[in-house]
Amino acid sequence: MIKKRLFFSILTLLPFLLQAQQTSEVTSVKKSIFGVQFGTVGFWANNETKLSNTIALRSEIGFRITNIRLGNPIYRIGNEPFIPLELTLEPRYYYQIKKRYSQGLRIDNNTGYYLSLKIRHHAGWFMLSGSRPSNIEIIPSIAFRENIGKHFNYEIGGGMGYQHTFTSIEEEKEYWAFNIVLRIGYTF
Repeated sequence: MIKKRLFFSILTLLPFLLQAQQTSEVTSVKKSIFGVQFGTVGFWANNETKLSNTIALRSEIGFRITNIRLGNPIYRIGNEPFIPLELTLEPRYYYQIKKRYSQGLRIDNNTGYYLSLKIRHHAGWFMLSGSRPSNIEIIPSIAFRENIGKHFNYEIGGGMGYQHTFTSIEEEKEYWAFNIVLRIGYTF
């Protein structure tokens, strides 16, 4: 008798458990996304890997015009803009994914608002200028990603953080770093 009750209880609850599991998977960031993006100051290839239902780890490689800082004129001798190789790791927290899904808004390809901690390294390789500085930046940011059709997307947002620069003459400098996100991309 107890076995029958247990069996019927499980049979009755099974559809609800499956429904909850399917909703959880549907309201989750995508397992893995590959894409390319172009912005006002560079271009990047990226991958987002799912860490949890709302957190993805973005890894990125690209080139970005840099050396544009507050209080640091672009065209001062010995301080020209340069285009270094850029390596980035960025955990992203998509904090409204369940709310967007419940409102019938798109969440495919990790669409929505996100908070992130961008850790970016500008390597002193492949420079287009004579100097070979490199730096590391740590920038908390907030942004929005939206899809246009099935494969195209755009991102808008920004943040402010810390930058530590290592120059070729072994002189180290610290600056405020800004992350302005204005990008158009394609997801494969």
